[in-house]
Amino acid sequence: MTVDKLKELLDEFLNRWRVDNIQNLTLQEYVGVGNKDTFCQWVETKTRMLGSIKGLTSIKFGIYERKDQSKKPKNYKNDDQYSWLQGYGDNRKTAFENTKRDLIKIIRLSEIGKFSEIDDIPLPDLFKWKVAFLYSNERLIPIYKRDVLFRIANHFGLITNRHTRISEIQNVMMLNKPAYLDVYAFMWQLFDRFSNNENKNEIPGIEERKSQRRTTRQATKGRNTTPQIRTVTRSYIAEQKHNKIQEALVRILSEKYGKENVILEENYVDIKLIQPRFVTFYEVKSSSYASECIKEALGQILLYSLNHTDKRPKKHIVVGQYPPTDNDKKYIQFLKQNLKLKFDYLNVEIE
Repeated sequence: MTVDKLKELLDEFLNRWRVDNIQNLTLQEYVGVGNKDTFCQWVETKTRMLGSIKGLTSIKFGIYERKDQSKKPKNYKNDDQYSWLQGYGDNRKTAFENTKRDLIKIIRLSEIGKFSEIDDIPLPDLFKWKVAFLYSNERLIPIYKRDVLFRIANHFGLITNRHTRISEIQNVMMLNKPAYLDVYAFMWQLFDRFSNNENKNEIPGIEERKSQRRTTRQATKGRNTTPQIRTVTRSYIAEQKHNKIQEALVRILSEKYGKENVILEENYVDIKLIQPRFVTFYEVKSSSYASECIKEALGQILLYSLNHTDKRPKKHIVVGQYPPTDNDKKYIQFLKQNLKLKFDYLNVEIE
C-alpha cells in the first residue's frame, strides 16, 4: 500500500470518527460482537495497515462484549454480556463512561502533542497508542508492540526497563526519524529491522515493499497520466487544525500589538501584522513537522509579499503547531544560508 493510500485510510478513519461524534458515542458503537463498524473494529482491523495491534484479548479496549457469554474471564469485572477492566467500575454503564472519558482524553492529548500524559491513562498500551497515533497528525511512529519498541529504543541508546514509558520511546524514534522519510516509510524501515518474523506477518505489504526495494529501477516506458481521484479529502481535518492555529495566533498578536493592527484573510494572506516600520506576513500550515510547513508555505508567503504594494520592509513567518526538531532546524538553516531567504518559523500551541 502506497503512502497516499495510507493517508487516505487515515483520513477515512478521522472523518468517520470525528472527536465531536465520539462525545456522543454509545457502548454499541464503541465495541460489539458481529458489528464491523464499531470504533474498536476500525482501530484494530480496518486501519491495520496503520499499525497492527493484533494480540492480547479484547480487554485491550477497556470494555468488550463476550462472544461466549458463559466464559467470564478472571481478574476482570463481568456481567451477563460484557467484561471490563476492574478499575473502571462495578457495572457496564460506569465502565463504559470511564472508558470513553479516557478515550477522549487520549484523543485530546494527541491532538495537542502532549504524549507524555498518555502513559498514565489506564487503558492498555497496545490500544491507547494506536488511538494516539490516529489522532496525532502523524507525530508518532505507528509501531505499538512493546518488544519491538524496546529493541528500537535500545538501538537508539535509550536504556529500557519495565518502567520505561512508551512516550519516551516514541520521542526517541521521532527525534531519529530522517527528515526525508515520512512516518510510514520510517515505520516500515524500523519494523523490517527490529521485529521478529511473527510480528512482520502482522503488517500486510511489508514483504512486498522489500521486494520492490530489491527491484532494479528501469526507465519508465508508459507513464500513467490518468488523474488520481482520492475518495476522501483531508480538507475537513486540515481546515480544523489550521483554524485553531490561526485563531490562537490572532489572540497572541492582538494582545501584543493591538487588534486593529492584525488583519485576517486579506488577499489570501492568513494573517498580516501592520507596524509603523514593517509589515509581517504569517502563513499558517497544519502539517506534522516544521519542515513540511515551510515547504508548503514558503512559495505562497513570498508571492503574497511580492504582490503587496506597501513599501515598508516585510517579514515572512511560517506558522505551525509544533516546535522544530533538530532535523527541521538543519533544513531551516540550509535554506537561509544557501538560498539567502529571510524568513522565520513560529510554532503556536493549540488547546
